[in-house]
Amino acid sequence: MIKKIATKHYWISLLCFLVPAGLCISIYMNFKADLPQHLSDQIQLTGSLAAQDFKRTVRNNVQAIHNLAERIQETDGEYYDFWKQDAKRLLRQNESLTFVELISEEGIVKDIYPRVKNQSAIGLDITKLDYRYSDWKTKSKKGITNITQWLQLSQGGNSFLIDVPVYFDDTFDGTVTGGMNFNAEFDRLSYYLEDFAIKIEDEEGTAFYSFNNFDAAQNDPQYIFDTSMVMDSDIEESWHFQLTFADPTIFADKLKVANLALGFGLLLSLCIGLLQFFNSNSRIATKEALETNKKLQLVNTALEQQTENAKLASVAKSEFLSNMSHEIRTPLHAIVGITDLIDSGNTNFEEEHYLELLKKSSKTLLNLINDILRLDRIESGFVDVAHIEFSPASVLESIVSFHNQIIEHKGLDLSLKVNSSKSKTALGDRAKFEQIITNILSNAIKFTNSGSILVIYDEKEVNEQIDLKITIKDTGIGIPKEKISQIFERFIQLDTGTRKKHSGGGLGLAIAQHLTQLLNGNIEVTSEEGKGSEFIINLKFDCLQAPTEKREEHFKRALPELNILAVDDNKLNVVILSQLLKKIGLCTDIAYNGTEAVEKAKAKNYDLIFMDIHMPDIDGFEATRQIKSTQKNTIVMGLSADTTLNSINEGMSCGMSTYLTKPIDKNKLIAVIEDYFGSTSRNVV
Repeated sequence: MIKKIATKHYWISLLCFLVPAGLCISIYMNFKADLPQHLSDQIQLTGSLAAQDFKRTVRNNVQAIHNLAERIQETDGEYYDFWKQDAKRLLRQNESLTFVELISEEGIVKDIYPRVKNQSAIGLDITKLDYRYSDWKTKSKKGITNITQWLQLSQGGNSFLIDVPVYFDDTFDGTVTGGMNFNAEFDRLSYYLEDFAIKIEDEEGTAFYSFNNFDAAQNDPQYIFDTSMVMDSDIEESWHFQLTFADPTIFADKLKVANLALGFGLLLSLCIGLLQFFNSNSRIATKEALETNKKLQLVNTALEQQTENAKLASVAKSEFLSNMSHEIRTPLHAIVGITDLIDSGNTNFEEEHYLELLKKSSKTLLNLINDILRLDRIESGFVDVAHIEFSPASVLESIVSFHNQIIEHKGLDLSLKVNSSKSKTALGDRAKFEQIITNILSNAIKFTNSGSILVIYDEKEVNEQIDLKITIKDTGIGIPKEKISQIFERFIQLDTGTRKKHSGGGLGLAIAQHLTQLLNGNIEVTSEEGKGSEFIINLKFDCLQAPTEKREEHFKRALPELNILAVDDNKLNVVILSQLLKKIGLCTDIAYNGTEAVEKAKAKNYDLIFMDIHMPDIDGFEATRQIKSTQKNTIVMGLSADTTLNSINEGMSCGMSTYLTKPIDKNKLIAVIEDYFGSTSRNVV
């Protein structure tokens, strides 16, 4: 017979409902009170950043006109003979720039580029245009750049006119004027602001740009960012910039989500109360069952031992899951927390500090996953042992040097002692050798809080093999005697549970042990708790008896004869590249622009083309497309000082096999050519 549930259990269940329900209501009220300020802060931050981006775009385009005017002034007018070529380049590089014209000191449009589209503007006398001539004359005489209001042009269309005065020996010689329409570039900037509406007006109040139908957006002044865009201290005009939420019902929508969350929270609170009630009922039933089970203890004696074994397995499993949960959740918590902080719109946090924490947390999580995958791959047998030339002593010195910064940060002493007068060259798996040393040295650093770490390198040659003995001795926390036999098992750590002091997944030593066994070596360990540990790594590699050929000499001997074309509009860059290639035994043809490169590629089958990006006539991207359309087997390598992600992506999409950045040194040049044309390479077009 089930016992009656006591009254106190009803009260406890009611309390389990009221506490979380009250918490949900409190959070809801705070959210509702803070929502207006949160939305206002979001608008102010987004508007400020967007206004800066728009302002920077305008400045960049205006600066292009400035640069042309400065080149004319610096050459005392001789550059007038070349201004059209420069104007053509400016129009290609600056999307908002629609034309460039020269206006004389008398206010007559002398010439314009492009001429065909703007023929009707040539000879225009702006002195007859009251809305134009006054500002042009006044500001040009002062040497000030002038930006007009949004104008309807004589040759059709609308544009802003940017007047940059030209002076020779303090004498005004007219202006270089550019026609600009920023709508396309502004649309690209606005692409990531799909939840917002934007309107920009010129100094006369004429709206020349609108995004997401600003007039139909929400109109509460509290959620409108309003500022004047002053272009530069040298430019007196300013534009009126406004940004707001595109959704006119954004406040109500967010409040609706909060209402749904509140409803869900109250429902969850009710579920908690009911669960507590049913749990009380269940405990009563369980108690009665336990009383009944006592009578069966004699029968279950044989099963208890099996139950105990299952408990031990469960403890081991729980300990592993707890450790992995901690190691994975710790960096994930930092990543999610910092992301929420950035997304909150708070402008007072230390952005560089949090971004560095975000980067470190991401690397910690990645390293843990890499260790798990690496160990799984080793244990699955999918590991090959390489045989390449390397100097174990030099590799060890590099690893020790790499860890100096961490050592200095912890205030430890790290020393390396090499017991070999002349380090020998070995044939073996350098990567696995590096991984073994790195894992054990990192382990020593992690568990040493004070004192020193000593690395000793011994080598001797026996029967054309190099016997290596690398000792890593630290003054760290040491290893209890009962755990020395377990430290090379995966997921085993000295400290576990909620009070563990050292991070990690317990995989480093396990990986080092597996790799050492793959290389037919072993690791010896001696340690005393509280005084430190000593790891001795014993390995053998084949000894390289004869000196190897230098990489460059091998490269010259092994590389086939290649037809190479270097394309760059800068003659100095072409000379440097051709000389580098000449030093490694390769001859080069030269092209100074994209058109010439395409013509030479049609006339001759080239194995390799080094292609500059920014060139007159046609750029490197278009030249590559035309060449690859007919010469599919030609390897085209982009070579440019432009390292932006957009340029790199466009280079790869237009057919370039790789994208190199200037300046490039000889070793890097040898490496990249060897990758594509070496004896073991497979060309991929």
